[in-house]
Amino acid sequence: MSFRFDIFWRSACGQCPDCAKPLRFSPDASVFERLSNIPSRCANCGLVLRRKEGFFLGAMVWNYGLIAFGILPVLLLCLSKEWLTIGSTVKIAIGIVLLLPPFIHALAWRFWLGTYYGFLPDQLPSQGRRVDD
Repeated sequence: MSFRFDIFWRSACGQCPDCAKPLRFSPDASVFERLSNIPSRCANCGLVLRRKEGFFLGAMVWNYGLIAFGILPVLLLCLSKEWLTIGSTVKIAIGIVLLLPPFIHALAWRFWLGTYYGFLPDQLPSQGRRVDD
């Protein structure tokens, strides 16, 4: 099994993993929805981006992985260099863990879609899979 990094990169950049067109929201979508979500399907090729129940779990893993392995190590480094006290580090960490996930949710979804279709490119409609599946 080989990984298709080009599919991952397209998805991470906010493009459809299949047709590489930018993902577009409906005109009535709010600013928060545009920052914290992805459309349910690609407006260009019809690829279903929000698949069946349980598919969101991969995005949750990416979301918390980005925080646990991306943000919290920076706080631990600041603590080890004594740039922050233990109390302030704990407060900042709690704030980040509670407040940041909704704001990186769309990024986590894009990473998850890129990971899924990067490992399973034959699941894309351009490779013969039904669009509504």
